[in-house]
Amino acid sequence: MGKNIKHFVRDSWLTASYYTGLSHLYQALAGRKRGIISYHNVLPVSALPAFDTYNVDVTAAIFDKQLHFLKKHFLVQPIQELENPNAKGIFITFDDGMRNNSEVLAPILAKHDISALFAICPAMIDRDLPYIWRDHLFVLLHQAISQDVWLPLNDYQTPFLVPETPAGINALTRQLKQHVYQHQLADIYGLVREICQKNGWAYEVPSPDGLRYDFMTWPQIRALVAKGHRVASHTQTHRVLRFLGQEEKKMELEVSKQRLETELKQEVSLFVYPYGSRAEIDQATVQAVQEAGYRMALMNVQQPSLSPVMLSQPRFAFPPMADSAHLHAIVSGYKFLFR
Repeated sequence: MGKNIKHFVRDSWLTASYYTGLSHLYQALAGRKRGIISYHNVLPVSALPAFDTYNVDVTAAIFDKQLHFLKKHFLVQPIQELENPNAKGIFITFDDGMRNNSEVLAPILAKHDISALFAICPAMIDRDLPYIWRDHLFVLLHQAISQDVWLPLNDYQTPFLVPETPAGINALTRQLKQHVYQHQLADIYGLVREICQKNGWAYEVPSPDGLRYDFMTWPQIRALVAKGHRVASHTQTHRVLRFLGQEEKKMELEVSKQRLETELKQEVSLFVYPYGSRAEIDQATVQAVQEAGYRMALMNVQQPSLSPVMLSQPRFAFPPMADSAHLHAIVSGYKFLFR
């Protein structure tokens, strides 16, 4: 069966289950009782750009509809209850701390009277680094459209022609990410600098979209906390923890915690793993998080198998859509019933 046919059958099944009440019955009897939703960027556009390198963006209008849906069908808990294991319902989280978090999505949260968790990398807020490495690579390639560029994919032996389309640039960026993972590179930002040197590029280049690629400021983050939101560490520089040695892991975890506590004048007990899948997290990484003093940590998997449980809490993401049947199946767990 072709992929498109499979998706059509699945979507038809989810829609029929929702409107006949089958998925609601599943929710009541055996559905998910507690869930943490992972978001990243909420953008004030009518439609998402042709590219979204890591499929983590949603339009402001869709985000507003998703929150309306969640409040209608589920109990959305205050974020202050996240560490309470007896608090059943849905919690909302946002990763990376981009400018749109303060200027676009926070007012939508206020409209729905919802508090959330924001995962922050202090080095980005301090402007020690201009972009998260994966975004930095995309921005660099975007400024070199239709040009020959030298990349580590073939050890800089022959140049690559940067595609003209955003989708093509997206694909090339993904190849660079695969290179990082295949070689388990710890010094990812050193790789970005090396690519710039090989091509004669400036390391810091203008942002093509400030709301999407630039970070919040400390005053903006403190304003979120003052409104009842919470802040978690997301490491210091958003590197892949599993690729780092013990001392570098310790720096990423402890320095980020200390920096956040200094700026916010409060304890930071929550941690959100960058990337968050088993490809980036192992038992040694969880142990390092525990030793750094965090009480809860969130992953991006449905069923973690690491311990302790409080430091490997599951999360799930929403697709950028407002279809009630599909969203209900995800939140309730009905979509994954026959996997």
